[in-house]
Amino acid sequence: MSSYANYIAHVLEQQPPNTLFEASEVYKLSCCMIPETAYYKILARMCKKGTLVHLAKGLYYRPRASRFGAVPVSEEEIIEHYTANGRGMVIGYRLYNQKGLTTQVGTSVEILCSALSEQKKTVCNVCVRNINLDLTQETIPVVETLEILQNYKKIEDANNAVLGAYMEKFAAMYSDAATVYVLKNRKYKKSTIAFLERFLDFHEAKNTLKEYLSSLSSYDIPGMGEFYEFA
Repeated sequence: MSSYANYIAHVLEQQPPNTLFEASEVYKLSCCMIPETAYYKILARMCKKGTLVHLAKGLYYRPRASRFGAVPVSEEEIIEHYTANGRGMVIGYRLYNQKGLTTQVGTSVEILCSALSEQKKTVCNVCVRNINLDLTQETIPVVETLEILQNYKKIEDANNAVLGAYMEKFAAMYSDAATVYVLKNRKYKKSTIAFLERFLDFHEAKNTLKEYLSSLSSYDIPGMGEFYEFA
């Protein structure tokens, strides 16, 4: 067991301090020759010693040391773990705030991650949900926009003029192929799609969103006059 412990300690020393890692990934890549039960028992012992921190189910990090003791992992470091290398993106109030749609700040951070092995995971103040599509330069703006439009009525102190300017820019670089791909892989309300279509039609951006809507239905969405003085 001591040889196993020494080997695992050596492997984990390669992990930068305060950088999150999935124990299962490290096991598959570097420790699969060790019985899995023994592997997790050793991790538990390292946590008791303080050389390792168990943050959430299957999630660990080596704490950064300071003269005042171990430095806890920060919210930004958790966000980095789930969004680095195109694996995830921030939504919710942090997104709305980044886009200037509101000055309000949410009580938690919401993330969509394509590399999450489960449907949902909460790590401290960060809520991570699985998204089953490739996050690219083309698809991320589409997801951001659909998330904004779907939740716009709920955003506190939302700035209509800012949304209008944002949607004008989005329409100018609109990709129908990227939007169709997103809609095939992630569900959004029909009213959200209709809201997006109304903005795109207003800015004369060609789209095929009518295919997702019913001509017999009327959707409860704002008129363009709420976002543009000249509408």
